[in-house]
Amino acid sequence: MPARYPDTMPHRDNGVIAERRLEQLMARLPEDEAALVADAAAVEDWMGLFNSAVNHGVADYLFRRLIRLGVHVPDTVVAHFRCFQIAQAAWTLHLVTQLDRILDALTTAGIRAVMLKGPTLGERLYGADVGRPSTDLDVLVAYEQVRAALAALVPLGYVTDEATLSRALSGDHNVALDSVSPPLELHFHLFRRFGITLRSDEVLAQAQPYQTQRGRVVHVLSPEDEFLFLCVHAAAHSFARLGWLLDLKLLLAQSPHFDWESVLQRAQAWHVITSVAFACALLRQRLQCETPLLSQLTARQRRWLHVNEQLFDRAMRCYNRPRNSFGAKLGFFVAAHLYQSSLHDQWRSRLRFLSLAVLRTLQRRSLSPAES
Repeated sequence: MPARYPDTMPHRDNGVIAERRLEQLMARLPEDEAALVADAAAVEDWMGLFNSAVNHGVADYLFRRLIRLGVHVPDTVVAHFRCFQIAQAAWTLHLVTQLDRILDALTTAGIRAVMLKGPTLGERLYGADVGRPSTDLDVLVAYEQVRAALAALVPLGYVTDEATLSRALSGDHNVALDSVSPPLELHFHLFRRFGITLRSDEVLAQAQPYQTQRGRVVHVLSPEDEFLFLCVHAAAHSFARLGWLLDLKLLLAQSPHFDWESVLQRAQAWHVITSVAFACALLRQRLQCETPLLSQLTARQRRWLHVNEQLFDRAMRCYNRPRNSFGAKLGFFVAAHLYQSSLHDQWRSRLRFLSLAVLRTLQRRSLSPAES
């Protein structure tokens, strides 16, 4: 099973040339292959670029394209890439096979499920041949059916105890089932962070059918709901992977009739406009992907977006400095939590997040960034 990607802070602007080069190359995709080839000619540290692409979840997508276009990639790097491809393909096959078993069990129990992220999203956005890294499976069911879903999954080895389930139902959006491989996150809400809960009811009703390459019909979020979900999911993990922004860019590229007015209205109604706007700003800054949503923000929302960007840059500077002293650790703790709190839409939620972060830190006596 692949290691989970870091979700504390992103690696951007950490002084590693390979990562800045990675952003430059990824900004050319999917449409400007000529510019990609020209930019790739300037790459000197190919192994550094490959390692950076692996860390950000875009190695297969990028290097498959570079090799196909005839870019001269050193043989040693190509060999590492081929080994990476084999391992990722084996893991993806394991994910897909287990996902079919999960869907069979839920269907037999009469439970409607929607696929979130994972191999289904990878196939839809990247194609069946390109691997999109996934460490687990995510399936959304109605809140009222979560216990029935859990009972249906017991024969597959996915079990939990009542105490864990009760804690999840009262304060989370999913129950993590990691008793077998691959792990499964059974969602009963779409999302629960930033002081808000996005219930499953509405998105389940608007889910759309999708026929996989294997011929199976599954349900996925509508493009607008999926865009919002991917934005807030990436924000909850501090945009640690460039691949999460690439997901958004490819989703928009494949959705010619995307309803931006609906996205804006729903983001405001769900109280996630701050995190969605910041995701769009990062899309523009890091992948040169323009979105109409930024031009539709109010003057107040644009001012707060500027605050987000300033706090983000401050947190990055603290993150990339040595943190051996207490003062350096405290500086990063304050910067990281101010940035994460700024992604909340409501002041009450921001203050609550900060107060809980301080309380948890005092309890564990560790200056590690808390969950947002």
